[in-house]
Amino acid sequence: MPQICGYESKWLPNSPYWNIKSIHATLPKETEKSIVACCLKLFERLECRDYTRFDWRLDQRGNPKLLEVNPNPGWCWDGHLAKMAKLAGMSYSKMLKAILHAAEQRLGM
Repeated sequence: MPQICGYESKWLPNSPYWNIKSIHATLPKETEKSIVACCLKLFERLECRDYTRFDWRLDQRGNPKLLEVNPNPGWCWDGHLAKMAKLAGMSYSKMLKAILHAAEQRLGM
């Protein structure tokens, strides 16, 4: 199987990573509140604009750990941002419209 930089790529159909699915996390309310509060603070402090994706994982004790901040996640129809929007009840076209609307507001358009 071809490898990229020594790792199997999630973009190769024969890779075990190809079939990983994104699912909606069921979190305790306090954990969810903490993650949302951290995302909002980081969005501001990192001077993110319009949209950003925050990727979190829980440790074995259920404590949230920030994996990465992606200030420019892909807009592709099958990407994680679109999957997250769908899980939140937002269609792909509405997601794109919301991103563009945020940019228009920021730019005073």
